[in-house]
Amino acid sequence: MAPRSRLPPLSPNQTPESQAAGALGDTQTEPSLDQVLQERDEAIAKKRAVEAELDTCRAKLRAVEAQLLEVLEEKLRLRQEVEAWEEDMQQLVRQRVESQLQRESRGTLGDPVDPGTARAPRVRFPLGRWGRWR
Repeated sequence: MAPRSRLPPLSPNQTPESQAAGALGDTQTEPSLDQVLQERDEAIAKKRAVEAELDTCRAKLRAVEAQLLEVLEEKLRLRQEVEAWEEDMQQLVRQRVESQLQRESRGTLGDPVDPGTARAPRVRFPLGRWGRWR
């Protein structure tokens, strides 16, 4: 028969694993209270760092949203300006064409027009209000 190892009897708060570890010289099978507290403190610190980073990201998101809103408002303003410009240009062209047609009808009634010398009416657009074409 093989000899049995002599282990001290189990104490009420000792598991067989911890008794075997103790017999082998390894007394650190279960974390100590200091280790658990340190891990808890590290986890809390990590949680706080992640929350701080989340707050920073939220602030950046709000800033980008505000910037996007400003850009959209500017785009709307510019679109309205372009529409007003288009309306003004249409009205100006209409007036110039009507004026040119009136001048031609007054001056050329009854005069024969030679197709080789006839010119198309020239329409000028003053750009002072809008500046130069780009």
